[in-house]
Amino acid sequence: MHVESLNNAINSSTVVAILIASVAFAAIFNVPGQYVDSPSDISPGVSPGQARIAAKLPFMIFVVFDSIALFISLAVVVVQTSVVVIQRKAKKQMMAVINKLMWLACVLISVAFLALSYVVVGKDERWLANLITGIGTVIMVSTLGTLCYWVIVNHIEASKLRSIRRSSMTSGSRSLPTPYTSDTEILNNEHKKLYAV
Repeated sequence: MHVESLNNAINSSTVVAILIASVAFAAIFNVPGQYVDSPSDISPGVSPGQARIAAKLPFMIFVVFDSIALFISLAVVVVQTSVVVIQRKAKKQMMAVINKLMWLACVLISVAFLALSYVVVGKDERWLANLITGIGTVIMVSTLGTLCYWVIVNHIEASKLRSIRRSSMTSGSRSLPTPYTSDTEILNNEHKKLYAV
């Protein structure tokens, strides 16, 4: 992967991490149903400033997953703004780890949203929350499944290329991996393919 592409990917993931952190931070303070603020509305066991839906399980799931997504995104931002990586291989490794963390943050923020949708639609419109959950699950699973597929294919192709290079260097004779392609063509095609990190 070219250094310029790596730098673009790092910059893009920094922007995405900041956006996820902003959304996660804002979501926790814009809770549906608002907060208990009037002294006359406070029931026993409830404190002023507490969310009205705080005792519901979907809200608890929302708070936990939203908080984890927030802290993962902030950690990514801190790493990317603090660590300067010069070497290409180290940049690729850092980008691979950061990408996986961003996948996790996206999944967590999605689960948080889906959990909160069950609170927002209420008991009578539960079918709507189920529909949203189904649509969101299909989209996230297919997206992450496709990305995982490309990561695995990329690693398999990279290991094949390394073994071809090793075998051609050790044998001394330039054996062709397939009847129609040479080592030079394989190396040139390496820069034309899609990289998944």
